[in-house]
Amino acid sequence: MQIGFNFTLNGTLDMVRRMLRERQIDYCELLIDNFLNVPVKELADAFECPVGFHIMLSKFLENDRETLEKLAKQIRIFIDALQPVYVSDHLLRFAPNGRNLFYLGEIDYAQYDPVRNRVEQWQDMLGVQLHLENYPSIMDGGWEQPEFFRKLCRETGAGVLFDASNAVVARHNCGASLDAWNDVISSTRHFHVAGYGPSFLDPRVIVDSHDREMAPDTLEFLRSMRAAFDKPGSTITYERDFEIEYDSIAIDLERLREIFPHAEDTTNESLVACAG
Repeated sequence: MQIGFNFTLNGTLDMVRRMLRERQIDYCELLIDNFLNVPVKELADAFECPVGFHIMLSKFLENDRETLEKLAKQIRIFIDALQPVYVSDHLLRFAPNGRNLFYLGEIDYAQYDPVRNRVEQWQDMLGVQLHLENYPSIMDGGWEQPEFFRKLCRETGAGVLFDASNAVVARHNCGASLDAWNDVISSTRHFHVAGYGPSFLDPRVIVDSHDREMAPDTLEFLRSMRAAFDKPGSTITYERDFEIEYDSIAIDLERLREIFPHAEDTTNESLVACAG
């Protein structure tokens, strides 16, 4: 298992390089939306190590085809230059019926065909397999997600970027079983994990907050399914977007390394060299 960290803003560049230099991480996940105006060579030179691409704001379920084609053309330049380990996006609603949401919304899993068509179009535009992240459900969509993802991936060729903490959040909010994801975990190679916490709007609701260390039940989930998560070519990206404190992140990265130790000492030689 390769362990990575999400790089979202230039302000954390030195911290991420230190993580690579000290072998706390093996690769870097780029929130590629934030770097589309950076010269490709400059971005490639900043991270001469494996990278993954995470797309946040394509809004591919809602944007028109012309907008998506323009965005895909930009992203493909970076794909061709940096050859990311994976390219991922989300199944989300940003503004259903034209109304902007405070929290990004879960899709209606009963509306399968429109989602499938959009996934096929967006994946074709990007020219690579698209890995789609599961949602931290608040309501009963948590029960419907696993089967929806299985069918969608089977029929479109897309993959799953399985967020372990999102599945735990869904269990807290709606009781959805973690076991329902077992075959998805076994069949995908790319994972996310982060801390979660109560919503400030309603503390009874748990949200994927990315602002604290991983919860004990998230860690126990990873340990209990370690053999299914850890396979050749697998990656797990630790996400922290708020309360970015190096020592706290380092503690969580060490916890992940205890669960997923280095497979081979030689795998990081190039990473150490590029991180200097």
